[in-house]
Amino acid sequence: MTSRWKARVLSFALAAAALAVPLRASADRSSTTIEQGYESGEIQHPRLVAMGGAQAALGTSTNAIFANPANLALARVYHFEGLAAVGPEARRQSYGGAIADSSTNRVAGGIGGTWNIMDPDGIRRIWTDIRLALAFPFADRFSVGLAGRYLRITQSIASGPLGGSFVSDGLAGEPVVNNFTFDAGATVVPFGGLRIGAFGRNLTVPGHGFMPTQTVLGVGYTSGIFSFEGDWLTDFTTYSGVRMRAMAGGEVLVADRVPIRLGYRYEDGLKVHSASVGVGYVDRKWSVEVGARRDLVSDHPSTTISAGLRFFYDQVGANEDPETNGAL
Repeated sequence: MTSRWKARVLSFALAAAALAVPLRASADRSSTTIEQGYESGEIQHPRLVAMGGAQAALGTSTNAIFANPANLALARVYHFEGLAAVGPEARRQSYGGAIADSSTNRVAGGIGGTWNIMDPDGIRRIWTDIRLALAFPFADRFSVGLAGRYLRITQSIASGPLGGSFVSDGLAGEPVVNNFTFDAGATVVPFGGLRIGAFGRNLTVPGHGFMPTQTVLGVGYTSGIFSFEGDWLTDFTTYSGVRMRAMAGGEVLVADRVPIRLGYRYEDGLKVHSASVGVGYVDRKWSVEVGARRDLVSDHPSTTISAGLRFFYDQVGANEDPETNGAL
């Protein structure tokens, strides 16, 4: 291992450690519903947040690990990323990272995960989410992907003024969820920059809202400078009946270095309309990006802010600018 490579690994580790310093929690309770704060357990990647959640077709690099794993094979990258996200009203914090490699083998792979806490002075839901993804391309026009997922959740089921009880909480310290499941997806590139992606989440059908079974269909177009995508999500588990979510987002790359993003989504189950925005900076060897979403119409308006710091490792020296290194 060269000293240059060691320096990059050390830089990534330090960046991830800096992102992983928890914010100080106050004694305030969450002002949102549990479903709204938990958001189906989705990992809040900054690009995903900024694009309104629409990444089934265009989300590559580390983003694909948490969205559509088939997209891992659609960009030649070797990326490391540290992630952090907060939801002030939900009292939610998330810290983690990811590695995506689609440049050393024809089979692309990635691993990522987060540690999360929500409403620490109320329900105190804590979960660890780890993903391992693989993808294989066919003639650069079609790819398939599979992502294994491990989820462990603990929480205070009863957290009233008298505290928890053995009867209502069960065995202290035991997880309420400790399961493996998987996601699977496919993406087709009919021509040019047009992409159509589809994937399913939690396909073992756990049957509960901690790991809801969902399907997502997305259509996107990218020119390298401008990108737009619209997605349709169907949720079969979280609510008493089948519910949908509509998502759309656009992105423009300014001066070959600054991505600016806007997004919108409508959550049918909660009757929530949300708008989102994001910005970043992409260098030849690293990038930083921030995404934020705010509920515009909601009984319990909430905010989500996510940040990511990514490093690019190029084994062959081919990735000389952000348009070709799969950074977006």
